[in-house]
Amino acid sequence: MVRPPIIVAIDGSQHSLDALRWAAREATLRAVPLLLLCCTTYRRTDDGPHLVRELHARADRVLAAALEVARAATAGEPIEIQTEVSLQYAPGVLIDRSAGAVMIVLGRRGLGEFSGGLIGSVSSAVARQAHCPVVVIDGWSRVKDSAGPVVVGVDGSMNSEPAIGLAFEESALHGAPLIVLHAFFDQDLSSTQVDAGAGVRAAVEAAGRLVLAESVSRWWKRFPDVGVRQNLVRDRPVHHLLALAGDAQLVVVGNRGRGGFAGMALGSTGSALLHRTPCPLVIVRRPGGESVDEHASPELSS
Repeated sequence: MVRPPIIVAIDGSQHSLDALRWAAREATLRAVPLLLLCCTTYRRTDDGPHLVRELHARADRVLAAALEVARAATAGEPIEIQTEVSLQYAPGVLIDRSAGAVMIVLGRRGLGEFSGGLIGSVSSAVARQAHCPVVVIDGWSRVKDSAGPVVVGVDGSMNSEPAIGLAFEESALHGAPLIVLHAFFDQDLSSTQVDAGAGVRAAVEAAGRLVLAESVSRWWKRFPDVGVRQNLVRDRPVHHLLALAGDAQLVVVGNRGRGGFAGMALGSTGSALLHRTPCPLVIVRRPGGESVDEHASPELSS
């Protein structure tokens, strides 16, 4: 039985090669195939056929160079590596292929010649719409030693469950500790005038600790060897996740949480982290690519 691959978007840029090195290591740990996908499109011109041949040849050269990098990164490991050129627009083909992939791995930025500018058009669109986890890499030297913990943000909603599961899996694969962070308010409360009584604050904090404990316990049973640190904060989850990302090897979040709505592509936390996280970022959607609106009535959500 053929296992689904990890798909890497290749455009010839250093960022895409950084993404490839990370993906090659991940494919080795997971014992899954690696697919190097280069997408190139063009605006219709009178010289269309000649331009298509030239772009295809250029993509072949880019993939040949990337293949050498992948082989070097997986030296001695029996990992199947494939290459593919697509003449379709990169976000569309990556989103389509994500339904049959373990994950999609992209560089944060790339060459406009092949991609239209990774992060602006490709990484951002794929992170919002892919059916599998999407990993955005910003620099190989930052993560090549695979040091530091895995960090995951949880909010107590069903939408964060797949992110917690993947974070535990990554921690187990890399032998890394796991930091599970929960903020019991999403907003910045530093400038508010609200001064709740000690009893209210204690009750809210206790509820937050319960969210953390329940989120961790379900997965700890499957990954008992993972060392877990639970981190409860009052507000600004993005601020705290970015602070932890400075020493982390990976940050994992769900595509949206308790503040979103059904059909929302990516929540505010994921959107903010997508452009700023200094370490690899994984955005995880629920199976099937759909989020759950936990505030909807049964009639509306059925």
